[in-house]
Amino acid sequence: MVDDNTVLISGYAKLPNNITAEVVYDTLVLAILFDRRTGIVIEAEVSMVTELTKHFIKELLTGYNLNDGPDGLIRLFDLHYLGNAKKALETAVRMVCTKYQDYKATQQNAG
Repeated sequence: MVDDNTVLISGYAKLPNNITAEVVYDTLVLAILFDRRTGIVIEAEVSMVTELTKHFIKELLTGYNLNDGPDGLIRLFDLHYLGNAKKALETAVRMVCTKYQDYKATQQNAG
């Protein structure tokens, strides 16, 4: 799965107080592996407590095109994720998308 065209990018956000994930992790970490040629998410992982939540978020993210920016993902979370860490997740997604745009600009300037 990892080759010259895969890149890992991550985003972070503070979790809200008094939820289980905050007690365990303090900070939400979202890691995304994407294809640098297309911007499509190949795999994703998030620091949540339950395996079901981790799997669900992975499924929402996998196949998403980072070139479309964060708004489409945020809409998906608004429709399908009603957990207490939603705002932290959205913040991490925005950070990932910003880092992706920075990465693309760097690659264009280098090439």
